Amino acid sequence: MKQLKITLLAVSICLLLIPLKGTEIYVLNSVSRTLSRIDTETGIVNNTFAQLGLTPNLMDMDDNNIYVVCSGDNAIQVISRSTGTHLNFLPVAASSNPYDVLKVGDYLYVTGLFTNKLYKISLLTNNVVSSLTVGEAPEGICTDGSRLYVCNTGGYQYNYAYSSISVIDLDSFSVIETIPVWTNPQFACIFGNYLHIACTGNWNNISGKIDIINLEDLSLTQRLDLGGHPGNIWINSLGIAYVGEGMSNALYSYNAHTFEIYHSYQNPMNYNAFMVAGNQDILALLNQDWTSNSTITVYDYDFNLLSTYMVGISSTDLMVSPSVSSLEDECNIVPRLKIYPNPYSSGKEIHFSAKITSSSQLYLYNIRGQLVYKTQLKETSPIILPQTLSPGIYLYRIIQETKNDYGKLLIEN
Repeated sequence: MKQLKITLLAVSICLLLIPLKGTEIYVLNSVSRTLSRIDTETGIVNNTFAQLGLTPNLMDMDDNNIYVVCSGDNAIQVISRSTGTHLNFLPVAASSNPYDVLKVGDYLYVTGLFTNKLYKISLLTNNVVSSLTVGEAPEGICTDGSRLYVCNTGGYQYNYAYSSISVIDLDSFSVIETIPVWTNPQFACIFGNYLHIACTGNWNNISGKIDIINLEDLSLTQRLDLGGHPGNIWINSLGIAYVGEGMSNALYSYNAHTFEIYHSYQNPMNYNAFMVAGNQDILALLNQDWTSNSTITVYDYDFNLLSTYMVGISSTDLMVSPSVSSLEDECNIVPRLKIYPNPYSSGKEIHFSAKITSSSQLYLYNIRGQLVYKTQLKETSPIILPQTLSPGIYLYRIIQETKNDYGKLLIEN
């Protein structure tokens, strides 16, 4: 669920209203060639939820489907999220060694590690409709809804000398900027108005760092010397960034607001985390084992252990999402207390359709259910939302004493 998609809106609103029966965790097992599904409410682990193609690597998902990169097949495998049923194989390009996949609207964007290209696959026609040359050996990819950011690792054969980020305009599907970054950028994510990039280093004498790019002018704002071999980045709703370790023997952290390092290679958190993911309530750590079953450990935000699960062999990716299995097929909500203007433009004052008490609170969630903003409401004080909120669909929740009101808010540029 890395993308902005309007059709998720009804389900997302329901998630705020209907008590969740648990959280689904999906784990991609590369050597086992299986997808594991964990139900955290029942504790049931299905390590053969889906059979995968050759060399599965990374994945993305929406409300209905899971999209798995099968590098050995040079294809994307489409799997039903509810049943694990194989739905389709979408060919990318011969010898492209696809690495990562990102769904935005009706398209999949796929990095080609061996071809130095980004591929655009239409989910309406199920084929590649365009491709674009990016940097050397592209891997991870993320979006802010209007642009794509591709991590060009620079190439192992060149000792990652050509490490960069390709900035791609979604409308024109063209590279508008190439940003030099630290050695071997593999993963990236967006928090507020900043792009956080995990640069793993060269696995030898160049240690890893986190590069932070200001999305307004695409300049390097900060370079965090984490050391080690930083893996993927997950930032919780409080703004604490957790970073996996490529050797799966540590966990790092820093403040995504102030860029203060809490735990680096010099003082790592004592958790085995090849990858980390979570939602507004939990975080899950993947301890990768190349030759036997990998392990998922689930914690609350205070790192109280909730559960441990055994999954497949050599797990390479995990995704955590709110469960939708308990929801009705349709959920239509008409808010009693409305926000306007809606759509909302940056810098405008927020108003309400009815009187607000001074004890009220406003919560704003993105379509993944993550809390991105909250504030105390006052009768006499206008509210202006922070400019760091990316354009897209949001869900608002207004609490007044014992009453809760929900609705959707569209934020425009």
